[in-house]
Amino acid sequence: MNINTEQLRSLLGSEEAARKFVILFRQQLPGQLEALRQALAEQDWASAGIVAHGLKSQCRYLGLDVAADTLQKVENDPSAILNDELKTMYAMFEHI
Repeated sequence: MNINTEQLRSLLGSEEAARKFVILFRQQLPGQLEALRQALAEQDWASAGIVAHGLKSQCRYLGLDVAADTLQKVENDPSAILNDELKTMYAMFEHI
């Protein structure tokens, strides 16, 4: 999965701001994914939805639409998300 910063550069106004956003995203991603895994494992649907919402927005800014689409499903109905969808999304994030 490749990050596309074109939209982000346009939104933030500079390459430097986009670069900082990507660095911050990469630093925070492991904690966000762990929080999502934990919320889903504990069937804490409200927390899962909140984490998914924030992560989804970041993914959209970075052109990570496949991951964002899965996170949208989690946000809409965390109890209905399929394990295979989550595994695919987690695997995509390993390559960022």
